[in-house]
Amino acid sequence: MKRFFFLSLLILCFSFSAFSQEKVKFMDFNYITTSLVEETLYQNKAPFTLLYFYNPECEDCTKIKKELSKNKELKELIEKGIIEVLAILPDVEKEYWLDKKKFIPEKWKNCWIENDKPIIHTYLRTLPTFYLLDEEKYIFLTPHAEELVNWIKQKHSENNNN
Repeated sequence: MKRFFFLSLLILCFSFSAFSQEKVKFMDFNYITTSLVEETLYQNKAPFTLLYFYNPECEDCTKIKKELSKNKELKELIEKGIIEVLAILPDVEKEYWLDKKKFIPEKWKNCWIENDKPIIHTYLRTLPTFYLLDEEKYIFLTPHAEELVNWIKQKHSENNNN
């Protein structure tokens, strides 16, 4: 009985702590697109930004990229300017990134970051990694692929009902 009470108390504490977490803003960074234009994350004014960190040699990255690139709802949200997808290949030389540019769908922004060590150190534990950011670049979701697809469907539905 003590064990059950302690476990229940722990779950309750963790539940309340999740509600009290402060919003975290994703750090701004410079990136280069495949057209060799330099931009920053904070210049992106779309209501939502999906950061997709990947490696083209990663099986999960390839599987998820294929699923998302076929997702009709995501395509519509991109076309309507509701979300912008920044696909980022971390920890590689620029030449390698340029050689792999065909891996990313045309409607996504294919990005390379020259100094990506702060991002790798702060945000990346594994690949693929997703971050959904609001318009002010606050992180509001760090989903798994299934959660991301569900969010896309929900956002698409909300957009079509307005």
